[in-house]
Amino acid sequence: MTSPSALPAKAERRREILEAAFQEFTTRGYAGASMEAIARRARASKETLYAWFSNKEALLGAVFAARLEGMTSRVSAAAGTDPSAAHVLPVIAEDVIRFMLAIAPLSQAIGPGEAGDRLLRMVGATIADERRRFVGYILQCRDRGEIAFDDDPFEIVSLFVAMAQGEWSLRLAAGLLDELTDAMIADHARRVTRIFLRGLAPAAPRR
Repeated sequence: MTSPSALPAKAERRREILEAAFQEFTTRGYAGASMEAIARRARASKETLYAWFSNKEALLGAVFAARLEGMTSRVSAAAGTDPSAAHVLPVIAEDVIRFMLAIAPLSQAIGPGEAGDRLLRMVGATIADERRRFVGYILQCRDRGEIAFDDDPFEIVSLFVAMAQGEWSLRLAAGLLDELTDAMIADHARRVTRIFLRGLAPAAPRR
């Protein structure tokens, strides 16, 4: 039986391995990366890697899942502190940007093939689940009277996600931007939230 004190260390070790795998996949692509190289980068043994992940495909799936889990936990923590749209939406916008930046090189790393198709389907299904949670939250905001809309809530959510994504990937790829700093991400998230909420502000009651 694993002692409670060993659990944080084990979780941190797993995080380190997933980060090493992320770096290896984005540098060498899915086909070029190997479990041996990932183990070396993580300073772990192949036995440790295979004890946690049955193969390279399972490891890449875990890397994707870890990015999404981090996003979900931050949004949940923000909503637990203050569920208002003005407080939660900037967190969602920031995570949309960070996830976009993380998933782009991973998606490029997958390449064609049956394994890649399975991974992309898995990622697509996970993103769809997150989108449904976001829709549920947007409907709660409408019920609380924070926003007002008659359109399809999925379209409303898609609009916010598109606004959050902006053109950061394009600008970075084109060399128009050297880096996207935390301050830039936070400023953009607040700006997107302000514009979004202003566009969906409930109509003032008639006198």
